[in-house]
Parts: sequence; C-alpha cells; structure tokens
Amino acid sequence: MTSSRTVATTGSALAYPDGFPTTRTAGKQAFNAMLFAGLSVALATIATVAGTSPTLLPFVLALGPTAIAIGLASREGGGALRRLLRTAVTRPPRRAWYALIALTVVWALATVAIAIALGDSAAGVFDKAVPAVFIIPLVVFLPALAEEIAWRGYAISRLLPSMSPLAAALILAAPWIVLHAYLQLPGQMNDRLELWPTILSLASYSVLLTWVFVKTGGSVLLAALIHTGFNGVPPLMAQLDVDRAWAIRAVLVAVIAVVVIAFGGIRSRQAPPLATEL
Repeated sequence: MTSSRTVATTGSALAYPDGFPTTRTAGKQAFNAMLFAGLSVALATIATVAGTSPTLLPFVLALGPTAIAIGLASREGGGALRRLLRTAVTRPPRRAWYALIALTVVWALATVAIAIALGDSAAGVFDKAVPAVFIIPLVVFLPALAEEIAWRGYAISRLLPSMSPLAAALILAAPWIVLHAYLQLPGQMNDRLELWPTILSLASYSVLLTWVFVKTGGSVLLAALIHTGFNGVPPLMAQLDVDRAWAIRAVLVAVIAVVVIAFGGIRSRQAPPLATEL
C-alpha cells in the first residue's frame, strides 16, 4: 500500500503519489515544466533554422515536445513516466464530458454564419467539406494526442502545485505560441495569415484544454479529442475568405475561453484534503 495525497483543483483531484508537494518539490516541478518549455522552443528554433520542410515542420513541433516530456519524465524516476503515459488513456469521470467535442463543430458553424453575415457568399459554402471533414480528424488525432501528453500531461501537471490552472495555462501558452508562430514564417504553411489571431487562438486553446484536463482529473485523452476537433473542422470553413475566417474563429474561441474563466473555476486553487490510502 502506498500513501498518496491528492490536490483538489477546481473540482477535480489530481493525484500526487509521493504526497502533496512541499514548497521545495513544487518549485522543482515548476522548474522541470519551464525546462520542458525552453527545450521545446529550442528544438523548434533549430528545426526551423535548419530548413525543415513546411510539410514536416508541423510534425516536428508536435512530436518533438512529446519526446522531450518523455525524456524528462524518465529522468525524474519514481514512476513519473508511467503516470505521464497513463494520462493518454485516462477517461473523464462522466461520459457527459465527451459532449464538449461537439463544441468544436458549433464553433466552426458559428464562424461560417458570422462570415456570411459579414459578406461571404453562402452559395456552396460546404462544397469542399466532404470527405475532408471526416478524414482530417483521423490525420491530426495522433499529433494532437502527442501535444497534449506534453503540454497538459507533463507541463501543466508540474505547474499546478505552484499556481492556479489559469496561471499555468497562460504561462505555457507563451512557448506554445512561439512554436506555432514559426509556421507563419515565409515559406511555411501559414505564412500568409495574420499573427494576432494565432496568438489569441492559442492562448484560448491553452485555457480551454487546461480546464478540461484539470476538471476531468487529468484526462489527456479528452483534451486530445477536443484539440483534434479544433484542428479537424477547418474543412467546414474552406470556402470562406481565409483572413476573415482566421480572425472570426480566433475571436469566437476567445469568447468561449472567457466564459470558462468566468464560470468554470479555473482561476482558483484549493488546499489538499487529508491523505488517503490507495
């Protein structure tokens, strides 16, 4: 039998097998999270400067941090790697949480409706949606899962003992934005898109995915499915003016994030309950 304490964070319990972190261990975990973020940005910078092809670079930016997180967790020992990998198959405590995946479709349809109201043509707006809208989610699921294992499963977990989920989400949004900003450099896949919607979108995604991760007791699986939804619904918006849709979708997801912050309890931390035997 192993004594274990849990910290109830905004309504969920994330387990700390070695007991609730002290100030010293919490600081060490926060350092590891920042080390992970720094190494991820360094890897992205090297890959970009080295001239990695626009087709391959997104996969480097998604899978590279996962390899770094796995390496750091292995170095930590004490079962850290096993716990990290377990988050990838951890299911939410209630099936109702899966309904949030539909939110990504509603978000895309709302983007279409607003774009049409602002001047886009409604004729044939979904002509290019099928079969891409069914295929793309299958393609992006594994990279999304890899990203969530790294950014939520590893990094967020190590910041939570030191700060609120909201603070952790916003801190990690910064390096996450840097990685995606490389995709907007000349010659890369998003080089013609404005930067500000990218910044707003990724900060909002970080808040939403952190909220899901914490509220479900550490389900990287659900966070990855929602992440896949955000990355998989663009075919529904394929006929829209690209710049207009890029801006609208950023504003809409920011509105969703603000609602979560206002009503979801992601801003607060609670003291850990008494230790329980597992």
